[in-house]
Amino acid sequence: MTPPPKSGSDSKAPEAASMRFEAAVEELESIIGRIESGDLELEESMALHRRGQELLKACRARLESAEQDLQTMALDDDALSEAEPGTSDPG
Repeated sequence: MTPPPKSGSDSKAPEAASMRFEAAVEELESIIGRIESGDLELEESMALHRRGQELLKACRARLESAEQDLQTMALDDDALSEAEPGTSDPG
């Protein structure tokens, strides 16, 4: 018996960090379903669990990055509105 690949359940799987967010979430949901089915051998379950951890880490990093981008954009918008003279209507 050959050992499972160390990087995940499928040696042909793309790097989690390079995947689109939606694709990573979809694969993660598929992995969860397969593990919860209980129809896997231990080695396959462990390999899928490792792949799921990689995907989860990548998704969290992508979400944190998006949140930081949104906060930066909000700060930029606030700074622009404060810097533009005549943007507030005195009534």
